[in-house]
Amino acid sequence: MIHDHDDFLEETFSDLDLTGADLSRKVFEACHFEHCTLSGANLKNATFENCTFASSSLMMADVTRATFDDVRFDECKLAGINFSAINDFCINLIFKRSKLISCTFTGLDLRKTAFSGCLVEESTFRECNLKDADFSSVSFKATLFSASNLSSADFRGASGFSINPCSNTLKGARFDHANAFQLLQPFGISLR
Repeated sequence: MIHDHDDFLEETFSDLDLTGADLSRKVFEACHFEHCTLSGANLKNATFENCTFASSSLMMADVTRATFDDVRFDECKLAGINFSAINDFCINLIFKRSKLISCTFTGLDLRKTAFSGCLVEESTFRECNLKDADFSSVSFKATLFSASNLSSADFRGASGFSINPCSNTLKGARFDHANAFQLLQPFGISLR
């Protein structure tokens, strides 16, 4: 069914294995993907507007020039995704309780993007506008923030982050008292 059409409106896709599928140039509006696997899928120039992915897997999918406008990922696994390649004209993403592994975010405007409750591992945020982003309760591992605007971002309840205050903007960012000490790591300072 998904291979036979190019435009989908208010469709629900459940338990589909779309490994390696060619979904390039397809348009999905107000669609819901639940328990779907899109590993290695070709999503080039695809459009996702007002869509939800729940308990789904997107690993090594090609998202070159894909549009993600008002797209939510709930309890999903996203691995090896180069979000820097998406259409950056209109980006509106929400990640909740998802795993983001080896994902790249470079030069993107991700203001107010929610990553709450996620595991973010071996990923990169470089030259991104993350003003007002929600990183609350995120567990970070080997993730790099470089030359990014983290003004007013919420890191309360987050752990494992390594952010150099000299190479990122942190004005107004919110941290728990206990984990704010992690900001001193780049300076070799330890408090007891």
